[in-house]
Amino acid sequence: MTTVSVFGGTGFLGRRLVRRLATEGVTVRVAVRHPERARGLGAAGLDRVTVLCADVRDQASVAAAVAGVD
Repeated sequence: MTTVSVFGGTGFLGRRLVRRLATEGVTVRVAVRHPERARGLGAAGLDRVTVLCADVRDQASVAAAVAGVD
């Protein structure tokens, strides 16, 4: 099973990318600064989507978001 991290997954294109990847069987980690904005990403049967808090300006949170992904 493939796992990817998506930064910007709550934006206009990012939401569509996350949904597309999940419907194609990819496990998706959505790295966001504001988790409340990610509501609905796991809806519509997208149980392969996980939202985690990360900030691209914080090296440790970015490392955690990409740890173990393909």
